[in-house]
Amino acid sequence: MDMKLIVTLFAFIFGASWGSFLYTFIIRYMSGMYGNNAFHALTYPSHCPHCKEKIQPVYLIPVLGYLLSKGKCSACGHPISFLYPVSEITCGCIAIATIYIFNWPLVPVYFLAITTSICIAIIDYRTMEIPDLLPAIIFLLGVILCLVEGYWFLHIQGLVLMLVVFVVPLIFVKGGFGGGDVKFAGAIGFFLGLHVTIVALEIALVTGALYGIVYAVYKSKTLKTHIPFGPFLTLGFIIAIVYGEDIIQLYYSLL
Repeated sequence: MDMKLIVTLFAFIFGASWGSFLYTFIIRYMSGMYGNNAFHALTYPSHCPHCKEKIQPVYLIPVLGYLLSKGKCSACGHPISFLYPVSEITCGCIAIATIYIFNWPLVPVYFLAITTSICIAIIDYRTMEIPDLLPAIIFLLGVILCLVEGYWFLHIQGLVLMLVVFVVPLIFVKGGFGGGDVKFAGAIGFFLGLHVTIVALEIALVTGALYGIVYAVYKSKTLKTHIPFGPFLTLGFIIAIVYGEDIIQLYYSLL
């Protein structure tokens, strides 16, 4: 079998498995299970949320397990959310994309950073909260990036930039950014480094502001209405990771 095909298949399986874990984490966090006992929420075996019966190993196989079970719990017949296979396929495709966009040995670093940021966006959108664990993961991935590539000072500058931009409104503007936004933004700044952080920041602020205006007009709210900012940070983060250097070069070419 062609080695390229084997690597692609392995990447999809790994990505799909990680996607299944992330979606399970999202469900358990939103249900309050994570807040009650974080370790228990992360390690408790997969089970049907309806009848609490443990899911048989064959049905835990990413995508295939959902098809074999026909989208229902094998014990009670209760429907299983179609978002499980959607998250698995999405993360599988992201894994494939990363192996062709980025260079080894940093492919896993970028894959984990991108998918973790998507997890943050979903949780923040649904709950207006960002679990401390997730920005910490991105920060630690940034440390790995620095250990491999160097440029510590640039990464620290990115961290400082994000903290200044987000901490000042947190202190002086009532109903501004939340503490989770600050931690997430700081982790993004450290991961990306100064120059690419500027790209992520501009994208997040512009898209967040546009969404806020549209939301305020549509819902007849004021412009001070609090909205989850994590999704816009995630959008800026992912675009900056993939296209940040190109955007910077385009900007310089226009000067």
